[in-house]
Amino acid sequence: MGESASENHQLERLIRQLDWKRPEVAARVNAAYEEITGKQGCYDAEKIRQLARGITRWPTQGYRLALEQTFGVTAAELGFYNPRAKAAKVSQTGTDVCADLLLGWGGEEVDEVQRRELLRAMAVLTAASPVIVAALNAEELERTIRAAASPSRVDAAVLDNIQTILNHARLQDDLLGPQAAIRTTLTQVDIAEALLNGYKGPYESRVQSLRSKVSISAGWQLFDLGRDELARNHFATARDTADEARDHAAGAMALAEWSGMTEEVGKPVEAADQAAGAERRAARTEDPLLRAHAAGIAALALAKSGPDYRADAQSALARADSFDVTTARTPEESLAYFCTPGHIARMRAKALRLIGDLPGAIGAARESLRLQAVRDRAASHILLGTIYIDAGDLDAGVASILDGAEAEAANASARLSGQLLDARTLVHVRAPGSASARKLDRRMEELQLI
Repeated sequence: MGESASENHQLERLIRQLDWKRPEVAARVNAAYEEITGKQGCYDAEKIRQLARGITRWPTQGYRLALEQTFGVTAAELGFYNPRAKAAKVSQTGTDVCADLLLGWGGEEVDEVQRRELLRAMAVLTAASPVIVAALNAEELERTIRAAASPSRVDAAVLDNIQTILNHARLQDDLLGPQAAIRTTLTQVDIAEALLNGYKGPYESRVQSLRSKVSISAGWQLFDLGRDELARNHFATARDTADEARDHAAGAMALAEWSGMTEEVGKPVEAADQAAGAERRAARTEDPLLRAHAAGIAALALAKSGPDYRADAQSALARADSFDVTTARTPEESLAYFCTPGHIARMRAKALRLIGDLPGAIGAARESLRLQAVRDRAASHILLGTIYIDAGDLDAGVASILDGAEAEAANASARLSGQLLDARTLVHVRAPGSASARKLDRRMEELQLI
């Protein structure tokens, strides 16, 4: 019998070139999957056979990333493509399959192994996150699990349930740090992607919007954990699916959070471009919190871009201050629910420090702490400490940095740990061998932060 027309010759060729057996490929993919997602992989030799035969043409995102990492090439170079994506070309896939055909659930995008993985993920979710699933009653949870197994069951209530779980994960991240929320969020990524790939019906646009929002959370939490490249992938997915769904709020939030990451890793010009895109999209919404957050993010990127952008940064700060963010919102009411006066004050403090206004920066940082920002409270203490040190007040600076260290010890954020270590370096540069430097080191050692 001849080969099926859908066989994935590119993947099969790579496996032969590397002289790997299918069980070895499965083991390597599972190891990469666990490294990326924190969840145990479930691929076996049979699953690899299905990939090579083209039975599964578009693995879920976690496994696509794992396969890319295992082979060191892109999903397209591995011969994978989404049959629902229009105009996929033979040159991209290495197959003779007509990719314009739109398949429903039960097609190649999400096969039985992946459906079992989704159900297992939901079981892990219910066992590991009782606080989150307490928001749903048993009937709602059962309904959501059934939809994961068969998207023909998707309705507005199911999507509401998934959104509720995501919102609770965001609140967990705010209170306990990314380690407490990331597994829940990545499970939601798998579910949302499976629904998006397997569903074609009246809620398709809402599924796309939900997929974007899940990826925004995943991107931020992965960035917080120091996984910048994975975070970048999620932010790009969030922006693209939001734009496809014409969800301007989600698109704005995706670019704003992406810009925040890009600025922090030292690419302010690129960050400013992303922030401009966030502001354009936010302007199409009626959400003052989102518009203020996007403007504040733009101010940070512009302030870091150098003295030529000082006036632009100050204009962005003025835009951020022009919106009323005094009314508290929930995650259901605004993607930027955390954008409170305290949040705006912290961004103002950071921007003013970058443009050299240390008295203004100290005042804004103090205001942020007084107003209790919803997220990044540890960062507010560390920021105030570094500003104090810039201004020559070593004792006040170390005291504030120590407050940040105490908060970070319970947070487990690689991003905040990096900020804390940068602050420690600043202390040692400005006052090497001083009693304050020794005091800081001693407490950070006790907290196992160095």
